[in-house]
Amino acid sequence: MAGPTDTTWHIEPHTLAKHEILRRYLAAWFPILASGHQRIVYLDGFCGPGRYAAGEPGSPIIALEEAKKHSAQLGDKQLTFLFLDEDNSRLIYLKEQLDQIALPENFKVFVQQGEFEDELRRLLERLDKSNRQMAPTFAFIDPFGFKDVPFEIVSRLLRNRSCEVLINFHIDKVNRFLEHPQEKIRQHIADWLGITDVQFLAHLPGDRIGNLRMLYQKQLKTVARFVRFFEMRNDKNRPIYDLFFASNHPLGHIKMKEAFWRVDQESGYRFSDATNPDQLLLFENDPAPELARLLQMQFGGEAIYSSEIKKWVNDETPFIGKHTTGALKYLESRGDISVEPIRRDGTKRRKNQYPGNALVRFK
Repeated sequence: MAGPTDTTWHIEPHTLAKHEILRRYLAAWFPILASGHQRIVYLDGFCGPGRYAAGEPGSPIIALEEAKKHSAQLGDKQLTFLFLDEDNSRLIYLKEQLDQIALPENFKVFVQQGEFEDELRRLLERLDKSNRQMAPTFAFIDPFGFKDVPFEIVSRLLRNRSCEVLINFHIDKVNRFLEHPQEKIRQHIADWLGITDVQFLAHLPGDRIGNLRMLYQKQLKTVARFVRFFEMRNDKNRPIYDLFFASNHPLGHIKMKEAFWRVDQESGYRFSDATNPDQLLLFENDPAPELARLLQMQFGGEAIYSSEIKKWVNDETPFIGKHTTGALKYLESRGDISVEPIRRDGTKRRKNQYPGNALVRFK
């Protein structure tokens, strides 16, 4: 479960992919949240030193860079950045990096040494005692193992409906330690998953990693409307960890899916260090047939407006808006749907376009 012992370390391809997801999501999140709130919070639970051995930016620098890009849109809204880590040498290094960045006056940066669970619990308890609500918060929770993030504390965070989390679930480590002889290790896993015992998981039929993933997703869905995961694999193409996103906001869900698809243009949910990046676009799959199949299963025999189809795709599937248009074109070309030529407002529908007030009939 231990991570690197040095203050800085070399970055790996899957970490770059993880940071690209984070960067793209924050590019949307900062302006969206700030448009309706006077104060927003970025919480980095295992922030590290801010840069890697060759100078690549870590998550704290990425967050600040993205926020600065939108400083004009943010105006005088207060942005609070809370960077937590238990390793003091890394925090000293991080502070040196932060000192080199000119920040707007409305950016408030706090660097705190301590364990994530303890520090977050203190923060939530202070809010509870003072009857204050937590400001809209995006929490990036990126530990090296499974000891430090019990589901109970994640659940408390997500019960604040304006909070979202992106969590690194070390699914391979959990799988390997599931039958560990030490009860303390098994209890850490149970706490992470929010269950009392893990031994039954080792004996479930089917793919054990798949079962663990489904269980954690199910747990997150008890406190968040929208839950998505993105799988990271190593240079042998073996699963390492999943990034789990949990939110109660439809737009946040859409923006995270878009970030996933920018990193994996083939399926929207996986990155492997074993993949040749030069081949990604050469062998890109068309998602239209798969989404078309899902649409037929969901709406077969019905007449439904395009706006309702798009909402279902956005809320209930891993696909995004452009895929909906592609799938409807695919279905129409095969004669599996028909689209009323006149829209609900009386205007004529253009070919291969599916505005929200177009009526689609599934066969």
